Amino acid sequence: MGEAEGFEEALRRVKDRASQLLAETWNCGYSPYRALAEALDLERGPEAEGAAIAFAGGVSGNGYICGALWAAIAAVGAYARKRMAAEGRAPGPGSGPQFIQANSEIHELASEVYRRFLEMFGSPNCRDLNPKFDLVSPEQQRKCRAIVRKSVEIALRVLRERYGDEILSKRN
Repeated sequence: MGEAEGFEEALRRVKDRASQLLAETWNCGYSPYRALAEALDLERGPEAEGAAIAFAGGVSGNGYICGALWAAIAAVGAYARKRMAAEGRAPGPGSGPQFIQANSEIHELASEVYRRFLEMFGSPNCRDLNPKFDLVSPEQQRKCRAIVRKSVEIALRVLRERYGDEILSKRN
């Protein structure tokens, strides 16, 4: 199996894990974040998981940024920061402009995730993706599952484009 086939199979497993977690929790922030954190070997203590849970339903049911989009952006940022630290490139505290510049890689990756999500779904907001805040109907559950799966895919493809296939090779 080639590198691309290996990545595609690993990607499918991460998307399946996110779907499984969504079926168990009905939480569109936690499910993709947890699946991505497991796959990318990110820290996922109670604080990170609590933050992810809070974003479901567009910031706890308020209809703003989709929890799945937040999860994808958070995981991409966490992974980029982890890579930067491992490579000795993680910036310390500094004044505003230096800090922003030192973290430009994270901003670029997060912007690309956001752009692709917006291109695919037309809005970053839960109230547009799930206007009735319906968590029960099979139709909306299918739609949210598709959004969760696609957010995982977008995050992993953006990371792969930057860092290569090895992003998933050690864990999956």
